[in-house]
Amino acid sequence: MEWRLTSSQAISYCSWDDEWVFYNNLSGDTHLLGSVAAQVLLELRQSSLNALLLTEALARRLQAENVTDKEFSFQIDHLLNELNTLGLIEFS
Repeated sequence: MEWRLTSSQAISYCSWDDEWVFYNNLSGDTHLLGSVAAQVLLELRQSSLNALLLTEALARRLQAENVTDKEFSFQIDHLLNELNTLGLIEFS
């Protein structure tokens, strides 16, 4: 299964330092996110990805030293579940 942005969603965002504000046009909610969560959304904005490919892409983007680091993978899995709960992403 792959993750993607929620269907019919047009994400608007702004950033200041390590804080990002995302507006969900479907719910009308605005979300303050950290830089890693924002990078998840920006990566999924380009294409749908499964959790492993997403983790690898983020490790490259964030220049993480150890792609297989279980803590980093756990963090990404946790973020995916949180973003899904917020209605920003879904399974495709």
